[in-house]
This record gives sequence, structure tokens and C-alpha cells, in this order.
Amino acid sequence: MQEVSLYIPCFNAAETIHLCLEAVFKQKYPLKGVLVVDDGSTDETVDIAAKYPVKIIRHKKNHGLAIARNTAIKNIKTGFIASLDADCLPDSDWLKNLMKRFSSAKIVGIGGKLLETYASSVFDLWRSVHMKQYWEDKNIMPPFLFGSNTIFRKKALMNIGLYNENYKNNYEDVDICARFKKAGYTLIYEPKAIVHHLKNDNICSILDTYWRWNLGYYQKKRYYSNQKRFTFKIKDNLGLANHFIEEDITHKRYHLLYLDFLLALHHSLRDFEYFIRQGNQKKLDTKRSLNLSCWLALLDLAFFYHFDSSKDNLSTLVPQKDSFFQNFSALNLILGKFIQGKFRNKNFQKILFKNLYLSVCKIDDTYLSDKLLNLIKLHQGGWNSLLKKEHPHINPLFLVDLSSNFEKWLEDLIYRFPEIIRMIEFSAEQTNSFSLLKGGYSNENR
Repeated sequence: MQEVSLYIPCFNAAETIHLCLEAVFKQKYPLKGVLVVDDGSTDETVDIAAKYPVKIIRHKKNHGLAIARNTAIKNIKTGFIASLDADCLPDSDWLKNLMKRFSSAKIVGIGGKLLETYASSVFDLWRSVHMKQYWEDKNIMPPFLFGSNTIFRKKALMNIGLYNENYKNNYEDVDICARFKKAGYTLIYEPKAIVHHLKNDNICSILDTYWRWNLGYYQKKRYYSNQKRFTFKIKDNLGLANHFIEEDITHKRYHLLYLDFLLALHHSLRDFEYFIRQGNQKKLDTKRSLNLSCWLALLDLAFFYHFDSSKDNLSTLVPQKDSFFQNFSALNLILGKFIQGKFRNKNFQKILFKNLYLSVCKIDDTYLSDKLLNLIKLHQGGWNSLLKKEHPHINPLFLVDLSSNFEKWLEDLIYRFPEIIRMIEFSAEQTNSFSLLKGGYSNENR
């Protein structure tokens, strides 16, 4: 019998790590050892894990999933290395079903089937449909193995160069599998090796997780390298939302349509934030008030829009580091008139802009979204002249690309599905109800 060790990479996994470990120690296939790699958790993850017969390696700060995986691989001595995410519960024969598939030295990795545990909210249902972590065809030679539950030969992992640490929290599994396949190795999918996913999403986590899933791919394809390439990313976002809407209408999953619709704007805005910040690698400063930044950006635009109405240039008092919030506010103002013309349900408009602030800027401020709607309503002619004036921080190419392509996309949807507006509005009401029950925002990044 081949010796196998297992590792679990963790970051703030206190809610699920004990359930995961309980299931690990019920495996029918014997484990040589279990390693928990704590990647800078600030909760009780380590204290809980220490109650079990495991080895724990702690990172002083959060480095990302790829580095946590490499830490584990370097510290495990057995010939086979299994891994589980901390929010996964394996069936008792999970490891046994994986190990029996190593019938050839050319087979270096095998992955199991992840099933979603929760289906009580629209967010969990959307994940179970559009974020499957298994392959439909049980006989498929998989393009890659999902990182949530896998087993690899250690020698092969070392030979291939371990996980690419540039892909901190996503895409690292896709990348290493692509390198295995390029080297001529075989990967196997075993649907009988089942784990149960304990993820419970809200409107922020579901959209952000999906966006991060695909970030590595678009980085690799250099979609963020220049403005021209970035335009294709916006069109890709609309194409993805279009695909999900068509699929959900076909299968009568009408309750998911609002999240499909919202994804187009959320992803494009998250992409733009990444695009303008990647040069200096700065992220949003969460130590200060994002709510205040959003308010200042909106009020600054509204004030100087009137104050400099006769000028070709708009002034600003907002610093360069907050340019994203100004572009975000400008987009909302520009698209506002079009959205109000298509979606006559005023409650939908409130839900949409509130959810954009929530999912993109991570603030829950109904008063701010109401003020935005008032500004849109005050200008019956719209705010498109923002695109005609020069501004120190506004990127007119991004605003034109997204607003014009979004409008064409929605017009096309209405032509193909005449009831789409009503269906999206109804779906938004349902989604908002779930959001109020679950809470809209979580700081969790993994």
C-alpha cells in the first residue's frame, strides 16, 4: 500500500476546519500524516486544528494559496500528497477511490468530485450552477484538476516546479495542470471520490470569487496590458453574462437572472480597478473609510460638473489615489439615464445601484445610492457630457467602452427576450430578499 500524506491550506477557517478534520480522520485509506498550513489566520483556526493529531506550520502573514501549497509539499516526505480545502468534507472512501486510480507511472494527479452542500439561497444556487467544481462527463480526460480535492505524486510536483506563486489564490491549480499536460503526464478525474463543499455565499462573495477564479487566465492572456486589450475584457464580461442569461432562461432558472445581469457591471468595474492599480500594485486602502471616498467622489463630480459647466476641463479636489471611485461614480451617472429608461421599476433601480456600491466598493449605504438616483433624475438630459470634458482622473475610453457596449448588449437582450426586463426586475427583488437575510458583505477573500 502506497504511503500518502494530506495537507489542508487554511486562512481564517475556524468555522469549518474541525468538520474537515473529523472527516479526514475517518478515511478508509490510511494516512501517514496530516499537515495544516495556516496562512496567517487571525481567527481561531490554529487553536481548533491543534486539538487534532496534525502537524501545523504557520505563516506569520497571509501569502496566498499557492505559497501555502508549496510550503506543504516541501515539508511532506511521502510519495503521494493529497490536499483538501478547509471547507470540504470528504466521504470516508474519498482517498481510497483516488488512490486506486494510480494504475500507471504516467498518471501524476487525480481529482475528485465536489458537491455543494448548501442550496438555500439564490447565491448558493448560482454557485452550484455556474461554479461547478467537477466535470459532467465521468470519463473525461480533464483539462485540469480543481484544487479543492486532489492527490499528486510528490516527485512529479517537484519536477514540474511546484505551484506558480504569482497566482496567489486562484488559477494556480489550472496552471500546474497545464504544465503537467505539456510535459506529457496524465491527469485523471474520479467522480466516485466525493467531497462536500461547505461554502455559504452572499452577493459580494459570489461575484468576487468568480471574478478571482478567472483573473489568472486574463493576466496570462495580457488583457490588462493596455487600453486596447482591456476593451476586449469588457466585451468578454458582457459575453459571459449573456451566456449565463441564455443558459438560465433555457433551463427556467429565472431567479438567477439578476446575478447574471449584475455580473457584467461588477466584473467590468473590478477589472478596471485592477487595470489602473496594477502598475504600482496598490490596492484599496481598507484602513480608511471607503464610504467616505465614494461620497467625496460623487459630490466632487456633481459640484464641478456645475461649477465648470462652461469650461472644457473639469476640476477636482479628489486625490489621484481615489481615481477609481470617480470613474465608478461617473459610470453610474452616465448609465443611470439609460437604466431608468429601460427599468421603470424604481425599486429595481435602488437595488441595482445599492448592490453595485456593495459588491464593488464594499459599502452598504442606502442613502448614497438614493442620492445617486436623485442626481440622475435631476439631469433629464443625462450626464454624457462628462465624456466630452477633460478630467484629471477620469478614463473616458473605459467609460465609453463599457457604457456603449452595455447599452447595445441590453438592447439586444430585449430584442431576443422581450420579457427580459420584467424577469430581471423580479429576480432582483428575490435576490435582495436573500441579501437582507444573509447580510451583504464579507471581508473574507478566500
